Amino acid sequence: MSLDNTCEVCGWLAAAASAVGFGSFGVPIKGAPVALDPLVFQSYKTTICFVTSWLVLLLGDDYFVYSPWGIVSGLFWVPGGVATVYAIQAAGLGIAIGIGSSFIVLVSFTWGIFVFQEQVHSRLAASFAILCMMLGLLGMSYYSSPESASFDAILAAVEDDELELEVTHKSGDAADETQRCSLNVGMANIRQRTDAIKYQGLVATRDDDHETHTKNRFNASEYLSNEMSDEADDQDESQADCIMLDAPQEQPEVIVVFGRKMLKRHVGMLSAVFTGCYGGSIMAPMQYAPANAKGTHFLISFAIGSALVNIWLWLLRYLFYCRTTRCPYAAYEKLPPFHIRDMWKPGVACGLLWSFGNFFSLISVFYLGEGVGYPLVQTSILISGVWGIFYFKEVTGRARIAKWFASSLLTVFGILLLSYEHHQV
Repeated sequence: MSLDNTCEVCGWLAAAASAVGFGSFGVPIKGAPVALDPLVFQSYKTTICFVTSWLVLLLGDDYFVYSPWGIVSGLFWVPGGVATVYAIQAAGLGIAIGIGSSFIVLVSFTWGIFVFQEQVHSRLAASFAILCMMLGLLGMSYYSSPESASFDAILAAVEDDELELEVTHKSGDAADETQRCSLNVGMANIRQRTDAIKYQGLVATRDDDHETHTKNRFNASEYLSNEMSDEADDQDESQADCIMLDAPQEQPEVIVVFGRKMLKRHVGMLSAVFTGCYGGSIMAPMQYAPANAKGTHFLISFAIGSALVNIWLWLLRYLFYCRTTRCPYAAYEKLPPFHIRDMWKPGVACGLLWSFGNFFSLISVFYLGEGVGYPLVQTSILISGVWGIFYFKEVTGRARIAKWFASSLLTVFGILLLSYEHHQV
């Protein structure tokens, strides 16, 4: 059974299916009960990819084809996959996938149009379409990341009466009654920073009768610095006291990279850039494979190559530990655990979703080419963004959600323009 590369609709449908898989494979990573080492999580993905790839033989014996170009693809995918897992863990699902996808779009488009000379009606218009897609992807990445939330969302929350206190107090001999005290949050001393402190709530207390009633309706995915000032309404000062307590402080994690201190989130973002620039070439080696080893026929070659590269990375890591510890057993003990009992379910789910996306991405690239097919697959951030907004509730506030959808419309516009510019040979 062989593929006929004249079915352009098949390429578009495959790109949509691939986007679903690639946009969802990070969900098990985010919801994992144990924070795994990135190479361990990638090993789960590689193992499932290797096992499931052999199912392609059910389509026919002619799918049993091996090309050494699969190893080259594995050299791009496995290190890029490790960087992706780290980026998700360090910077968050939305911003990691968004940054990586944006650069993958640029790299794969460059391969297809300028290296493989794939045909489009106008390179200028196609480049503009890619630019729209990249800007849209970056916008969705930014607005789907809780860490990037700005103080505008706080103002929106106040204006929507979402930031309130209920204060219990007594006035003379009158019976207890509950009054609501609305606070105007001062802005003077608020300053944003990259990894800021998560604001967790407001508390109102009364000491004379030891009664405390607390209500926090601030659905907090907003991040602020620890300097905040409050102003109570002067008209009711004699009746109620509203006290704003300092938010619990959680310092951003700092790590040392090549002797230089950096915020972990920044390193995660750099990892996402590496994923896009380096891992964006994952499908390029398939174009050099023999004609009978392209498309889904490339799957087994890719699986074998990726498995070999994954094993090599473990071997290199072990040898590095051997050199630092000068003891083979101590080096083995330093290798990160797999936590199979806790992680086999999310690990398998992550691998299955990625393998699903990879299978259809091969079909998309086969029908539409490297310059169009693989950039379309990167619209997977639409799916990951929907996961973040509606399932993980990472994004709150109508304004931010509206901006995310506006960015998605820009991405869709780029897709439609790229569709028009794609020239079927």
